Amino acid sequence: MGNPNSGKSSLFNALTGLNQKVGNFPGVTVDKKTGAFTLDGGKNAELIDLPGTYSLYPRRADEWVAYKVLMGADEEVKADLVVLVADASNLKRNLLFCSQIIDLKVPVVMALTMNDIAAKKDIKIDIGGLEADLGIQVVAVKPRKNKGLNELKKVITQLTRVPEDSIRKNRDFINLSNLAPSALTDMLSNFPANSEYASLHQLING
Repeated sequence: MGNPNSGKSSLFNALTGLNQKVGNFPGVTVDKKTGAFTLDGGKNAELIDLPGTYSLYPRRADEWVAYKVLMGADEEVKADLVVLVADASNLKRNLLFCSQIIDLKVPVVMALTMNDIAAKKDIKIDIGGLEADLGIQVVAVKPRKNKGLNELKKVITQLTRVPEDSIRKNRDFINLSNLAPSALTDMLSNFPANSEYASLHQLING
């Protein structure tokens, strides 16, 4: 997942190579690109290139596709983890979406692209500091040169082994308990597996 023009498709192509299929998501004329690749340790994985979006406030049909997958509301696509592709040359624009995904309490790793463009703009990303602030792992990649892909596969493999309870203990970017305490309490009593942020979106969008 990621913002449009963040290098998402380039990373998808680099990881999956020729092992790709293109179809449509049910009910909408939006491309569904899926591909296979091998994780660190030899385990097979399926990668889905979801439509680009800037946030969890969908407006267009393609944004709703990405939103439904993230919210666990797509009957065909159940994602085990998210690879968030972020443009290092315009990182600020990518951070809202990143914080929203983290607040959903789903496993996520950031793949940082466009690092050469960032360097030309005299932008230097402190990856260690970014990881500490976000509470997730960040991997610098250059898909067209196959740089960082092995490290990214290692991190993805590690994430598949992290207990769900551990992910749910990650910090929240927005303290929702003070915004709608009674409504959230009711939602969480009925859907205890949800995060507070996921519960808020269910309240908003039904």
